[in-house]
Amino acid sequence: MIDFRYHLVSIIAVFLSLALGLVVGASALRGPLVDQLKETSNRLKNNNETLRRQKDAVGQVNTYDNQVLDAAAGQVVAGRLKDESVVFVEAPGADDQMRAQTADMVSKAGARISGYVTLQSKYLDPNQQATLSELTDRLKPAGLTFSADATSSERTASELAWVLVTKQAARSGQEDPAAGQVLSGFKASGFLTYSGQPATRATLAVVIAPAAASSDKNADDENKALGALPMALYTYGEGAVVAGDPDSATEGGMIKALRDDDDVKGHVATVDTADVPAGRLTAVLALAAAKQGKAGAYGIGSKVDGALPTPIPTPTPTTTKKK
Repeated sequence: MIDFRYHLVSIIAVFLSLALGLVVGASALRGPLVDQLKETSNRLKNNNETLRRQKDAVGQVNTYDNQVLDAAAGQVVAGRLKDESVVFVEAPGADDQMRAQTADMVSKAGARISGYVTLQSKYLDPNQQATLSELTDRLKPAGLTFSADATSSERTASELAWVLVTKQAARSGQEDPAAGQVLSGFKASGFLTYSGQPATRATLAVVIAPAAASSDKNADDENKALGALPMALYTYGEGAVVAGDPDSATEGGMIKALRDDDDVKGHVATVDTADVPAGRLTAVLALAAAKQGKAGAYGIGSKVDGALPTPIPTPTPTTTKKK
């Protein structure tokens, strides 16, 4: 009968055989193969070091480019938005720093910033759409009419645009009580917040897209709801630009959704590089082109018309008075 000692001896024998095989194999292979492995390792190490140096050099050049653009941007954009006013609208998930830096560039171009409106996540919540629609109908100003085939999102976007922008320069800068009531109503219900004086109505609008493309199952509906707003701002104002980062121009991103919509093309300008100084400068040039009735897709993503508007809009002469 086979006892425990037999099994123990068998197991030890197996491990001794494996150990002996490893020793013998390592000894046999230690020569040319080990040398080859060392050579490959050294070559990969040198390649990695070269790539690291190249990456550092590219980073230094990019930092230099951004510093130069930041320093020169004020002179480049000076006067291009003279006598204009701009309202900023942030989509849920937008980058606050991008908005602040773009606003700074807009100010350097000579525009007055009427205010900042930030849409809350509740604005896109599917469970809140009925409430939002009811609120839109209840707050609707007497002078506003909706298209008969307008969706709920389009009605809300039209109402917000109607109180935020105007085509009549004479009305810009003046507090509108009806506009203030609409904004206060949406704010009280938690759909947006605002600062500054957005009820004074601007002539141009910048919409800051969400910083990250959406992978949510409701991404298409969310982008349709968001896309209705810049279209409405274009309709009621002199022009609208949607600014975002490269991710916003990828699948699920707001800018990509706008560029894929034939109804938007030629009406709302998009810039997918507003996370860097060059893109924010482009956003100002896009605003200047928009007030001249030209809207394109600018940046590095798909379906772009170029890096920036062509021809570049000229600054408004200091002697010119807006009618």
